Parts: sequence; structure tokens; C-alpha cells
Amino acid sequence: MSHDTPASSRLVGTPLWLERSSLPWLVTAFGGLSIAGLVGWWLAFADTIGATAYLTTLLSIGVPAVGLGWGGHRLTESDIDESRYGRVCKWCFGGAVAFLAVNMLSIVFFPADSVAANTTWAHFALNTGAVGGFAVGYVEARAIQREVEATAATVRARQLEDEQELLAYLNDLLRHEVLNSSQIIGGHATLLQAECDREAVRDRLETIERESDNLVGVIEDVRAMLDANRGPQSGTAVDLVAVLEAQLLEYRTRFDDVDIEADLPETAHVSANEGVKWIFANLLENAIEHNEGRARVRVTAERGPETVVVRVADDGPGIAEADRETLFERRSTNHGLGLYLSRILANRYGGGVELVETGPDGSVFGVTLQRAASTDADVDAAERSQ
Repeated sequence: MSHDTPASSRLVGTPLWLERSSLPWLVTAFGGLSIAGLVGWWLAFADTIGATAYLTTLLSIGVPAVGLGWGGHRLTESDIDESRYGRVCKWCFGGAVAFLAVNMLSIVFFPADSVAANTTWAHFALNTGAVGGFAVGYVEARAIQREVEATAATVRARQLEDEQELLAYLNDLLRHEVLNSSQIIGGHATLLQAECDREAVRDRLETIERESDNLVGVIEDVRAMLDANRGPQSGTAVDLVAVLEAQLLEYRTRFDDVDIEADLPETAHVSANEGVKWIFANLLENAIEHNEGRARVRVTAERGPETVVVRVADDGPGIAEADRETLFERRSTNHGLGLYLSRILANRYGGGVELVETGPDGSVFGVTLQRAASTDADVDAAERSQ
């Protein structure tokens, strides 16, 4: 916590020692002065006091004074906001003055039998009042701080809930309205191409279909980013094997000229939500589209004690060395998010994605995700695999 006081936190011309960040040091200085006063009392009355008086005043005045000095330092190191330093100091010095005033009445009307006893009595009252006041002020300031933080946390949670609702609405809007409309436009353009004989019209219909497909891709990317922004809720688990099998089935259907192999465990639950599928959709798309011949892709998953590691390997031409450092950065030449989205999602779920190896014989990408709490299915599968 920084205790540098900005110029706006004090009036122009305010002495440095009255700045908020300096107030705790007044408490420390008070403790130091109390110790100095005690030493001065010892020296002044050295001829009239005995060992018992030395020990008594050391315990009743010296030790609390040291504690008061430490308390001022502790205040600067605490999480209490600087705006409440003044209140703590008011309690400290107000307690000192109030307790001294009460005891001064007793000293005036019922004095002790010596000047040494009266002065140490007054010193004890001043010191005790300061220590007690500081303790009350510190506890009160901590209580106020916790209340403020709890209120702020509640407000943040409420704002986050509202944002999540908005994101869910935008996701549904993209899915049911914009995406459906774009697909309908593309579908009608395809049908008109089959029925139209005019070359110029066919060219324009092809443009409509192509741009419609691009728009669908952008919408899918935006939806994926919305899913990523939601992140997994506490305790949310997804069976990664089921997600991978669904993705592999989809790509086998879309690309009948691609050989896709898989070596997966029966289950592998990870801490994520349904947006995790976009990680592997982009990796599979990348593996297929950059292969000029008949592509071959192999997907494997290995379940560890705390993580699940998935590898996507292809037999493409490899990735040029100049492109490797920026492989997972966002591209500015088009709207496609691709590997950048895979990285964002993996990070969002507390994992990561990396290029494991690449060369003329192909590339291997690795995805690491945090394993969710074990389920009964996980336990059964682990026992069967042993």
C-alpha cells in the first residue's frame, strides 16, 4: 500500500508534518517522548526512588510507550486508508488528554505524598489514555475499513452479475438473431445462384454468399470472446473428452478429405465452461487449412494429477521461424481471431496454449487446462486404467 500523499489530499500550505501520511508518526513520536520523559524522571528523582519504582514505572509507562511507538509504525503498514489516520490520532491524543484530566482532579484533591509520585501518576495517566485511545481508534478504523471493503465487494459483485447478464443477452442475440439472419442470407444466395443464368448476377450472389460466410465467422468469434469473458464459475466442470469428441465429429463431417485420429481417455473434467470448445476449433481449423495436401491430424489427451494436457499434431509444412513469436497475437489484416482466441481462452481458464514443436514434418500444439475436482466418473476411469 502506497502512503504517498497526493497534493489534492491536503490544503495548499499545510505543513508537511500534518499530511495524512505523516500522522501515524506523531503517535510514534508521542511514544518516543514518553520514553524520554520516563528517563528524565528517573534522572531527576534518582536520589529518592528505589529499585521497585524503577521496575514499576518501566512496566507501567515504559513498555506501553514502546508499544505506542510501534503502533504508529504498524498503522502505516496496515491496510487502513490514509483518510482514517486522523481519526485514529484523535482517539489517541483525545484519550491521553481526557484520562489525564480525570486523573489531575484526583492529583489536585487527593495528591500523593511526594512530587515524584504525583508526576509519575500524571505521566502514567497521559500514557495510558494515549494507548487506550489508540487501541480504540485502530480497532474502529479497521472495522470501518472492512465495512467499506465489504460494501465495495458487494457493489462489484452486483456489477459483475449485471455484466454477465448483459453478455449472456448479447450472446443470445448474436446466436438467435444476427447469426440466423446471416445464415439465411447466405442460404438464399446459394439457392439463387443455382437458379440464375446471368453471369453478372451469379457473381454478385457469390459475393453475397462469401461475405455472409465471413460475417458468420466474425459472429462466431465474437460469441467465443463473450464466452471467454464469462470465464468458468467456481466449481464449474466440463468433460473435455466429450467436447473434443464433438469437435472431431464435426470436422470429420465437414472435411471428408482429412484423416483425423484421436487417443483420448474416457473422461477428463477441467475447470471451464462451454467456451472451451473454441480453443480446439481454432487449433483444428489451423491444422487443416494450412495443409496443401490430404491433411492428417492427431489429437491426444493426457490426464495428470492437476492438469489435462491436449496435443494437436498435424503433418503440414511447419511454421516459419519469422512467424513463431507472433503466432498467438491478434491479426490486424482480418477479423478472424484464430490462435489468438485460443490463447485468450486458455489463459482465461487458468491454463495455456503453446507451440510444442514444428518443422517440415508438421507441427504440434499443446493445450494445458486445470483439472476440475475429481468426479465419480473420473475415479472409476482412473481405477480401470490402472
